[in-house]
Amino acid sequence: MQRPAWPERQRSGGAGPERQVRAAEDQQQEERHPQHEVGGFIENGKHGSARFLRGFLPVVLVAHVVAFVEGVEQRTEEHESDAPAAHLLEPPVAGVDLAAQDAEAQQVGLFALLPAVVDAVSIPVVATGGIADARGIVAALALGASAIQIGTGFLRCPEADIHPAWARALGHTAPEDTIVSRAFSGRAGRSIKTDYVRAALSDSAPPIQPYPVQRGLTASMRAAAQRNGDVQKMQAWAGQSSSLARAVPAYELVRTLWEEVQQTLA
Repeated sequence: MQRPAWPERQRSGGAGPERQVRAAEDQQQEERHPQHEVGGFIENGKHGSARFLRGFLPVVLVAHVVAFVEGVEQRTEEHESDAPAAHLLEPPVAGVDLAAQDAEAQQVGLFALLPAVVDAVSIPVVATGGIADARGIVAALALGASAIQIGTGFLRCPEADIHPAWARALGHTAPEDTIVSRAFSGRAGRSIKTDYVRAALSDSAPPIQPYPVQRGLTASMRAAAQRNGDVQKMQAWAGQSSSLARAVPAYELVRTLWEEVQQTLA
């Protein structure tokens, strides 16, 4: 299968003010949360950190709950010079807190969406959402993805440093035990369907407030849940393939996934 070639890595010369500000923000984020850089990808037989993708523009990041396909080609052309991939689409995937206005109502499965996007654009497409093992990787590559990004699949790795109660819960969370809601912050994100989330979405619950008001309202509950190990009140982000996540070091997981991909393709 012929896939679009990766664009050349952006060079540092002549960085404008906007790029300098973005670089400063990235550095500040890394200083605040260095232990959370555990996302990974597999591309053309190689593996590495998801941060690698920042050096390539443009690319399209396709997630399993993106609400639309129409207009993707036009938007990639408009942003081809200096836009990060995540600005092109707004999916409420696990661990992502986004402002899509109707994300809960408009959800398209990754393996239906992926070939449609691949056919609509001529630049590399990165598939993400619900992929956590070799079978998902191979399927996405077969549907035209140039690379795979894995999120929840890395959350049980020690480098993620999430609460042990959350990590244990991921190990037995079925796809139907997750839900997209605005219960924690006022923005859409997929989490475990905990007691709090069920209560917040019930007919008798008060209306969920917009971001950042809702985030402020739940702050004390979330902090107490972290202290007490109460996953039922924790902001427990989770993808639909959470139960496939493995409690092994990140480097070992990436190596094992690639070996399994090669075995599957042999």
